[in-house]
Amino acid sequence: MRSFTTPSIENVTFGEGALEALPERLGSVGGTRALVVMSASLARGSVGERVRTVLGSAGIGTFARTPQHVPREAVLAAARMAKECGADSVISVGGGTSIDCAKGVAMCLSQGLTELSQLDAYRALRTTDGEVILPKELESAIPHVSIPTTLSGAEHTDIVGISDTRTHAKHVFRFRALAPRAVILDPHVAAYTPPPLWAASGIRALDHAVESILANGSIPFVDALATKAIRMLDEHLAHSTFHPDDVAARSACLEAAWLAIFGITNTGAGLSHAIGHQLATRFDLLHGVSSAIMLPTVMEFNAPVTREKLALIAAAFGNTDDGKVSSSPELVRQFIGKLPVPNRISTAGGNRAHFAEMAAEIAGDISMASNPRPVTESSIVSLLEAAW
Repeated sequence: MRSFTTPSIENVTFGEGALEALPERLGSVGGTRALVVMSASLARGSVGERVRTVLGSAGIGTFARTPQHVPREAVLAAARMAKECGADSVISVGGGTSIDCAKGVAMCLSQGLTELSQLDAYRALRTTDGEVILPKELESAIPHVSIPTTLSGAEHTDIVGISDTRTHAKHVFRFRALAPRAVILDPHVAAYTPPPLWAASGIRALDHAVESILANGSIPFVDALATKAIRMLDEHLAHSTFHPDDVAARSACLEAAWLAIFGITNTGAGLSHAIGHQLATRFDLLHGVSSAIMLPTVMEFNAPVTREKLALIAAAFGNTDDGKVSSSPELVRQFIGKLPVPNRISTAGGNRAHFAEMAAEIAGDISMASNPRPVTESSIVSLLEAAW
């Protein structure tokens, strides 16, 4: 017997002008004094200015110092600012970095976490037999409204990725209470995202869709959403990358990212995500770059046990010849090849000397629990070498 848990976001407002609904959405979830978490570049520019204008007195501070991959230190610093400002809510504006930091702030404030080591008790763990366990309960958290500017999809989940600078590992924290209560998808806000970042995050969205289809927990409901996401990304991502003012194309991509990640908390992800968590944090890469590097190679690795699913993915790209299952990884490579994103570890700035050490961390990643084929540390090293 299985069950499907619907993501706990209460409202998604999308389309041109959606940002204007921010005060109403904040009020509807009980927020009156919000800390805004965004990148420094957004805070300095017109997006930050527009958000502050729309919020008015409800915006009581801005935290704009979150490095990529959300180190614990930044989460605690943002939580301190929120507490000092008397924030009763949090708003994230940006990509997965800002969104996950805001989720982390909500967790720290709700649990009174002030020290780096205290986070260890809350992160998800994978047992030796593959079971994922959450060692703590978290019943409630301050409300969070998220306004994404990339296609990471972080705004649609209760999953939080926070990195440990001591080990270069990205740890996963997952509590239903940490999902944003409201999401605002505004293509005019997303139009300011630089093309390489937009493209890379779109590849990450593709990774969400593909791995949710291939995961050993896949279900037809999620397959339908994920294949639609693939079709929309295939049609709109490259165009929207090079024509950021096409609000219809950017809107379509924002909606595709929503579809791509909607069910992944039920199906799980897989090996591409597991490797990406270590690859990206180890070499300070965008997660979309790690997906561009690893996804086709991982698809080939899993091909012996995912033939029917690979045919479904090929069909989403418009290839209806079920006999050419091997075309799926190649179709993904062609999709990635149209975008300004590096797709080899060597060109992205990695170092192969760390592969064995990385493989040990990857083998314990919780995303491995959903991979359809068993994986050993030696096979992980081989995959990294193949992607070099």
